[in-house]
Amino acid sequence: YPTTLTSSIRSMYRPITSAAASERSRLSAAAVDCIAALATGLGPSFDPLVPLFIPTLLSLCSRPNKIFISRAKAALQTVIDQTQLISLLPYFVGALRDKSVTLRLIAIDSVLSCVQSFNPPDLEKDARARDVESAIKLTATDASAEVRKISRNVFDAYKILLPSRVER
Repeated sequence: YPTTLTSSIRSMYRPITSAAASERSRLSAAAVDCIAALATGLGPSFDPLVPLFIPTLLSLCSRPNKIFISRAKAALQTVIDQTQLISLLPYFVGALRDKSVTLRLIAIDSVLSCVQSFNPPDLEKDARARDVESAIKLTATDASAEVRKISRNVFDAYKILLPSRVER
């Protein structure tokens, strides 16, 4: 069932992402809710759809309209909580380089959610631990005080989770 559904959604992802990126808030809300519902229904089977939908949700976070931002943030949190996919981390780390303070804030908050809720053996893998470390390095000296504060929380959670890597 999940493989059939993911292949069907894969063929329809362009209309969903273009609707999500639409300036019309009702249309965008329906598409964002659809993505969140897919993540909830598919759980870890959402993995093949991550590269299709996560960049769109992150781009919505850099908009000036708070309605779009709050919907996209809620959808990202749903994806993190429901799927527990470690493959989300590189997208959040990539978003930390953006000039939008709101996007950087949501991205580091998402990294914090990942560190707090994901399975520790998944985060112990070298590539994923490096993703978290680079997120901390990118945001430790950010211009925004809120981003730095959440970065500190990520570091504290990381320190508890992987004390051997912190010492290096």
